[in-house]
Amino acid sequence: MFAKRVLVMIAATAAAVSSRAAAGQPLRVWPVDPHVKVFRDTQPGAAGAVTLRAARNEYEPGQFAVRSGTRAEGLRVELSSLRRADGSRVIGGEHLRWNFVGFIPLRKNTPASEAIQVRKAPCEVPDPLLEARRIDLGPNVTQPVWITVFVPKDAPAGQYRGEATVIAGEARAMLPVELTVDPFTLPDQRHVLVTNWFTSGNIAKSHKVEPWTEAFWTVLERYARDMAAHRQNVALAPWDLVDVARDAGGGLAFNYQRFDRFVEVFQRAGVADGIEITHVGGGKDGWGTEIQFSAVHAHDRKTGKSVALGPEEGLFPLLSDLEKHLQKRGWLEKSMIHIADEPCILNLPSWKKASALVHKAAPRLRRIEAVEMSDCSGALEIWVPKLSHFDRWRSAYEAQRKGNEFWFYICCHPYGNVYANRFLDYPLSRVRVLHWMNFSENLQGYLHWGWNFWGNDPFGPPSDDLPPGDTHVVYPGSQGPLDSIRWEMQRESLEDFEYLHLLAAKTAAVQKQLGAAASWIDPRRRAVELSRRVVRAVSDTEVAPDKIQAVRREIAAEIRAVDQPPLVLIQTEPAENSVLIEGPISVELRGIVEPGAKVKVDGRPLPVASDSTFHALAGPQIRVEAEGGGRKKTIVRTFTVRSN
Repeated sequence: MFAKRVLVMIAATAAAVSSRAAAGQPLRVWPVDPHVKVFRDTQPGAAGAVTLRAARNEYEPGQFAVRSGTRAEGLRVELSSLRRADGSRVIGGEHLRWNFVGFIPLRKNTPASEAIQVRKAPCEVPDPLLEARRIDLGPNVTQPVWITVFVPKDAPAGQYRGEATVIAGEARAMLPVELTVDPFTLPDQRHVLVTNWFTSGNIAKSHKVEPWTEAFWTVLERYARDMAAHRQNVALAPWDLVDVARDAGGGLAFNYQRFDRFVEVFQRAGVADGIEITHVGGGKDGWGTEIQFSAVHAHDRKTGKSVALGPEEGLFPLLSDLEKHLQKRGWLEKSMIHIADEPCILNLPSWKKASALVHKAAPRLRRIEAVEMSDCSGALEIWVPKLSHFDRWRSAYEAQRKGNEFWFYICCHPYGNVYANRFLDYPLSRVRVLHWMNFSENLQGYLHWGWNFWGNDPFGPPSDDLPPGDTHVVYPGSQGPLDSIRWEMQRESLEDFEYLHLLAAKTAAVQKQLGAAASWIDPRRRAVELSRRVVRAVSDTEVAPDKIQAVRREIAAEIRAVDQPPLVLIQTEPAENSVLIEGPISVELRGIVEPGAKVKVDGRPLPVASDSTFHALAGPQIRVEAEGGGRKKTIVRTFTVRSN
């Protein structure tokens, strides 16, 4: 059924720099910021180029729109290679991709989100990246086209240029594509843990393959590779993939062949930093009720039948053996296990009891949970509060930081105008900020329940029971997953996190190079200051794409500059971007430079101590100039002043 809907979507889909077209009606194309959702009735914008900027080993999205005054049949796109300005290097077609963007019909909007929703329902919103290479475009209908560029690790820095050409019969329209490659490389290693829960059943059903057959494993690996390409690095592994048999004497045997192959698929694909074992229990009568353990189904060798085993006979022996098996495979340190989803204060005692029993059976297996409560001390190693709860109950969670790991999760909550989420009718900037929060709030991971939990029609109207888009960010294609613009933007956010991490890591390296006199420097401080321009607070994130992009460019500039001579690090108290109240204004400035360098602050020479440190009291605009070895460097810090 969903295949028919894809055809309908393609047949109805849309395309705006004028050129030749039938009957004098121009075929027009124009660039669009990838954060902007383009609708069928979006009017043509200004001519220009699709402009991209990326580091090496980074994906970068772009977008343009197409519109024709007459029907355009067989409309297609040709995307040229990107050639460096001096001709020395080409980023070829294997690193470039384009897709028509499809539309999803909405019957209702996300609740309480009137101030930010991109369009009021009923409507159609852009999301899936379609695999069709040609479409028939109706007259005066706009069609968005998505571009994805991957910059190889060995690409020289500099300017690259190419073009996108839209063709419909004899009509053609061309759009320049311009890429700036920055002179640094994003690491392969991921520095934030990311899990989006997924269902293997939907993969098997959508691709008409029998679970656990060779055809199934082939398709599953394509989905795993898509996760890895979007920087997801934790895979949800069902514990019931362990086959259990009971012998005549009541002893249990555990076969890990299916479980191991499942894990190996994701490890091989690059989703390799975490093994997240599924829940072993749940609320007896639904959310918030007493926790009970799931039964273990075993093959009884004596009777040949399947039997359900209680926790003492089945689950606890299984968990004890699973822990040993994970250790044997070298997977134990990266593994974690769920007890029962979303415990709250209503069922806290029974959840804590269940958690203690799991810990007793497998004491080296870390426990992880998406929690709806403020205190699960002593019963959890990896706390995953809902984003809104983390904001509201912040002090309670911060008190539990020591010895515990903290992530955050979003789902059908939080909704409304305040918090970030990835709903279909939200601006894409609400997706872009997600992993800036991982950095700014020092949260080590992210969890969402819905990667591919689509219903019978993945391309149809979202379920009325959940906010639109909560269930999935990928769609089933003919051979594997189709990405969405939301999934692409989440990768952008994860790459933003890596920019911030790289700046902090480079700062730490310079701190080490400057020696013991620089021990007071917090290597994360500057990256956090920059992240605060986008995440002023969990409940106050930037929505303007141009401002987010401007901060990203500044981070890139500081990555390039921080380890270049003359070496200089500064720190202010309070942090940059703080609001200063008149009466009087005073900012502490501390810094350290490489030996022999000279320093000016706001144009005035400043004495440098024998250990190369300097300090000053300064005003709301601070300009530090360092000079040494024939090189100069300028650092600026800005504060907001508020009158009494």
